[in-house]
Amino acid sequence: MADNCKTCPHCGAPLPAEASFCPRCAQSVNRRRSLSPPSRGGRRTLRRIMPVLVLLLFLGGGTLWVWAARPQVYEGTGEVTYPLSGVPYRLFLTNSAEHPEPLPRREISTAVSGEPYRAPVLLYIDGGAGGAAFLEQVERVTAEFPTVAGRGGNFSCTAPSPHSAFPGIPLVSLMDYTVSTDCTAQMTWTFTMKNGDTIRLRQEVAVSTARTYDYYPTDAPMSTAAELQALLDELADTLEPDAEINLHLPAVTYEAVPITASRSFNFYGSTQGEQRTTFTAPLQLEAGTVDWISYLYDISFLGSGSGTALSAVARVWVESCAFTGWDTGVLCAGISWGNVIDCDFTGNGVGFHFDSAGGSASHSMYNDNLFRDNGTAVLLERVPTDLPLNFQGSVFAGNGTDIDNRCGQPLDLSGAVFP
Repeated sequence: MADNCKTCPHCGAPLPAEASFCPRCAQSVNRRRSLSPPSRGGRRTLRRIMPVLVLLLFLGGGTLWVWAARPQVYEGTGEVTYPLSGVPYRLFLTNSAEHPEPLPRREISTAVSGEPYRAPVLLYIDGGAGGAAFLEQVERVTAEFPTVAGRGGNFSCTAPSPHSAFPGIPLVSLMDYTVSTDCTAQMTWTFTMKNGDTIRLRQEVAVSTARTYDYYPTDAPMSTAAELQALLDELADTLEPDAEINLHLPAVTYEAVPITASRSFNFYGSTQGEQRTTFTAPLQLEAGTVDWISYLYDISFLGSGSGTALSAVARVWVESCAFTGWDTGVLCAGISWGNVIDCDFTGNGVGFHFDSAGGSASHSMYNDNLFRDNGTAVLLERVPTDLPLNFQGSVFAGNGTDIDNRCGQPLDLSGAVFP
């Protein structure tokens, strides 16, 4: 019992078993617990890992910065927007200098031919300080045709560069193609920027082949002006608008009344003995489909001092033809573009007259012509573009005026001959 008896640690008096103070001296008999001050280990640990945390934050921020600063790739079909120094620039491909709009897919209808066709692809740059400012930040730009869907087409293109036929257009690539069946190709322009970024701008080119029709004197009557006019009218009414129609004319003389073609035709003259396909009546080529070219080969136009031998308000190409004794030999008017190649203009009031308000060109060459004894050999009143006209190999002799360049058209006369 004595073992279980508690005594006051202060006065030694016996204490009840559950006493918390001494009834004799009134002192507390509960023992105080010693309290330890808070440990400083957590702070030391924090101090140890702080450099690691800072390093991790630095490395993380650096990774984000590197990710944001690495070269970027921007891609689009038809058009793409590129931010340059915080300013958006809009780049797009089209085929129109007059009404520029993005053209993701270009559809072309053409005749099957062994000769290549050529068409321009125009790059427009909108926004910021303009195209020149944007191109200053371009290291290199290329254009190519990496893919062709299906067979039957060959496509290539020139390196993008400014072109005199399209003033104000930053870059132009000339697309060359031959086709034997319908096919689709993809043209890709690649811009390598000086900051390392890459821009890829694509355009799909879909070419559908138009049917070609050949007519000979054994196929249809075409020996008189009336018969030829009736055939032209019938074919214009019955054949597809995009069909290519080749008329192989007999070695006869078409006279009496003007002949009018309301759509594009190709006229091939012929020679039999001393007789050559000859028109003494005017031939008029009306609008039809202005994108198609009417071709004339090996035909003589013999006038009596008045009228216009050949007038065109659509595209025309005249080669190896002769124009003699007309008020005007060839007139390109309306919105047309015309080329004369290896032709003879003799004794006309005006040999070749350009007076067109169109907006595009077919070809720059006017080579190997003979302009002799005309009042004015070449009259340039209005020409659709400022493409320099090249008269390489053309001879000017005995004319009252060789070239009346009223519109100030750029000319290349370095290869022309003025005896």
